[in-house]
Amino acid sequence: MTSSILAWSVVALLVFWAVGAYNRLMRLRSEVNTSFSEVQGQLQKQAQLAQSLAAPTDPQEAEDEPIFLVQIRAASIQLVACLETSRPKPLDHQRLSAIASASAVLTRAWERAEREDVHDLAGPQLPSELTDSRARLVRDTQTAITQFDAAVDRYNAAIAQFPALLLAWVFSFKPGRPF
Repeated sequence: MTSSILAWSVVALLVFWAVGAYNRLMRLRSEVNTSFSEVQGQLQKQAQLAQSLAAPTDPQEAEDEPIFLVQIRAASIQLVACLETSRPKPLDHQRLSAIASASAVLTRAWERAEREDVHDLAGPQLPSELTDSRARLVRDTQTAITQFDAAVDRYNAAIAQFPALLLAWVFSFKPGRPF
């Protein structure tokens, strides 16, 4: 009788621990998803700012349009496409790599545009309010990325700890990738 009470107590303890550990892993994964939504929103704002640089409708004006404006718009389209495909699975390594690459391409396009502005004797081609808005968005995006990376690190640490890693294996929790 005493041994059956002890056995049931151990089973109950293991069940309660498993439920608690599973809930913790789910909460941490939810934090990663929430953090990713913030990153996604900030990157979406950057893409919208880039797409606000309207393409000329007149074919003659289109020929004279600076190449860096075309590159900025094209990079923003690429970023939006990557963001759309990653929405359902923010922990997917390939999708996150694609977003990081697309974001880097957009950043380089903006930086090229700003460098070309410096060498133009007629003055900057990009309005200062546009570059100021971009600078604010970059800061906000970097803050969101830092929070996302911290959430991913906490999640990865949790699924790597013994004995929670057993539950992570059983329920197919995969490690995330920082931005």
